[in-house]
Amino acid sequence: MSLQKYFRDFNKTIKMDYDVKSELASKRDILLKKLRDSNELPGFTELNQGSYIMYTGVEPLDKEYDIDVGLRFNVNKNDYESPMELKNKICDILKNHTEYGAKVKKPCVTVTYKKNGETAYHVDLVVYTYEDKDDMESQLYLARGKDSIPEEICWEKSDPKGLVDYINNKFETETKDREQYRRVIRYMKRWKNLKFSSSGNAEPPSIGITLIAADKFEVSKSYDYLEEEWKYDDLEALIGFAKAIQNLFKLQGVSENGRLLYRIKYPLPSSLNFESDTDIFKKMTDSYMTDFKDKVDRLVNDLEEVKEEADEVEQCKLLNKIFGDDFKIPEKKNASKKQVNCIPVSSSSGV
Repeated sequence: MSLQKYFRDFNKTIKMDYDVKSELASKRDILLKKLRDSNELPGFTELNQGSYIMYTGVEPLDKEYDIDVGLRFNVNKNDYESPMELKNKICDILKNHTEYGAKVKKPCVTVTYKKNGETAYHVDLVVYTYEDKDDMESQLYLARGKDSIPEEICWEKSDPKGLVDYINNKFETETKDREQYRRVIRYMKRWKNLKFSSSGNAEPPSIGITLIAADKFEVSKSYDYLEEEWKYDDLEALIGFAKAIQNLFKLQGVSENGRLLYRIKYPLPSSLNFESDTDIFKKMTDSYMTDFKDKVDRLVNDLEEVKEEADEVEQCKLLNKIFGDDFKIPEKKNASKKQVNCIPVSSSSGV
C-alpha cells in the first residue's frame, strides 16, 4: 500500500464537508433574500469569496464554519459620503436575524449562528460599490472600517472576482493536477491552524498560503508504465511547496535581543485591480514572521525525515506529529513495510 493512500484519507478527513457547505449556502441565501426584500438598500449582485469558492476549505479546529459573500451594490462609490452607510444599514436589517445578531467588522458585516447550543456558523457579508455603476467592469471599492475606529474607515480598491479566478485558474480545467494543488493547500492550512495562535496577527493568513501556491506550486507525479497511469506523490509536492515558501523569507535586521528577523513581502498580483499597498502579510510583525519562518524550516526538515523513512507505518507516525490525529496511523498488518515496494517504474515531475 502506498503512502499516497494515507494522504488521500487525510485530505478526505480535513476537507470541508459538502453537507456543511450546503447548510452554509442555505444560511447565505436566506440572508440575501432578507436584504433584497428590504426597502432600505439598493440592488446588488452577490459574489462568493474565500476558500468556499476556491475549493480549498478545511474543517475548522474550533468547528465554527464560515462563508464569505461579496455584495456588489449597483451604486457609485461617490454616492455615499462614508463607506459605513451601507454597512450600518445591513447590520440594522439583520440585527435580530439570529440570537447573536449582526456585527460590523473592519472588512465586513458578520452574522453568527448557533447550533445545538453552540456557535456553529458565521456568514461574512462584504460590501462593494462601483466607480461607475453603469459599467459592471469598472473598479470595485470595498467598504472598510467600523465606526469605533474612524481613522481606518475608507473605500479600498478591490478585485474579488479577479482574485478568485487567479487562484482557481492555476489549472484551467478539473484535472488530477488541480486536485493535488488543492490537496496540498489544505494540508498547509491544517498545519498552520495547528501550529499558530489564531488570536491577533500571529497566524499567517490563509489567502497568503493560497496565493503563494497559485504562483509557486508544482505538481509531483510519476508515470507507471505497468498500470499505464500517472501516480501522484503528495509528500513530494508538499515538500516542494514548503521549500518554495521557505525561499521567500528575506533578512530584515536584528531585534533588540539579537534575534535575526525575517519576513515575506507578498503583494497581490499586479494584474489585478487592488490598492497598490497590498502586502498580504503586512499585519504580521517581523517577530511573528520570523516565528513563521522557524516553523516552516522545521516543517521542511520533518517532511524530509518522512521521505527518508522506509517504513510506511513510521512515516505515518511522523506525519501524525506534523498534522495531528486526523492523519491516521495504520496498523502494521494493513501497511506494506517498505516504501521501496511502491516506487513506480519510471518517474518525472512537473506541471
